Amino acid sequence: MDSLGLAVVIVTFNTRDLVLQCLRSVHEDADKVDRPYRVIVVDNASTDGTATAIKGAFPAVHLVENPQNVGLARALNQGLAACADANYVLLMNSDIKVLPGTLGPMMNYLDRYSGVAGVSVQLINPDGSPQKFRTSFGVVLLPRRFDRIFPVTFFGTTFHMGRRALFNDDQVGPFDEYYFFFNEDLDWSVRAYRKGLLFHYLPNHPVVHYGGMGRAHNHYKLLSELYRMNLYFYTKFYGRSSARVVYFLQMVELLIKSAYLRMAGRENSSDAAAYRSALESQRRFMGQDAAKS
Repeated sequence: MDSLGLAVVIVTFNTRDLVLQCLRSVHEDADKVDRPYRVIVVDNASTDGTATAIKGAFPAVHLVENPQNVGLARALNQGLAACADANYVLLMNSDIKVLPGTLGPMMNYLDRYSGVAGVSVQLINPDGSPQKFRTSFGVVLLPRRFDRIFPVTFFGTTFHMGRRALFNDDQVGPFDEYYFFFNEDLDWSVRAYRKGLLFHYLPNHPVVHYGGMGRAHNHYKLLSELYRMNLYFYTKFYGRSSARVVYFLQMVELLIKSAYLRMAGRENSSDAAAYRSALESQRRFMGQDAAKS
């Protein structure tokens, strides 16, 4: 049996209209490419009718319905498990609109250059203006020229195509499910970089990114857990000493933000509660980390 040419993995949470637009754009472009493909959507317990709408409009989509929001990393791994037979896998947000003529050139580039593990393209705003997006997990000293090919070290999950084998345990492996949202792609990128893998940015194939919808729906959880996830990341890759420095800086940041909200009369707001939770969460993390030593 021939292997699958492309698998598209999309994670969604309460972005019904955007994910329907996303799926239409994927199918319209992928149908023009002479390769078998599969679309996998992992729905993280949306309450806006996302799952029902997808079943009605796109019955061929492989839909994974989680009974609760398990976070982005675990949902991505669920999607990857459903496409182990694919040559290439495209990870993308539900708030992306693929423009015509995008997917074919990305696959063709990977066909041609076996030493390139994955490719990304430019993100643009709905009005066509360029959008800022990350291409490196380190410091970039010179401004990027987005009209040419260049190597990238950050394999983001917003829109990035790679070889499916990268996510096998004998290569980079799956995403670390400790992360709920944020840092799962940074963690994976560091692991890939340490294995010497090469990724390229391709010009002239932009996709529209509507931006931030998943984050908006997870606002409290992101604010309350991001700081602990940062500590986990630095502990994992750079050791406890680095994590202690990050802990101190984050504690100062959280205390300043909390003080500002009190001065503004917003001490009972959701953001204030999230910052209090974040302070306690990172204190517990450092305490647990110290207990292990």
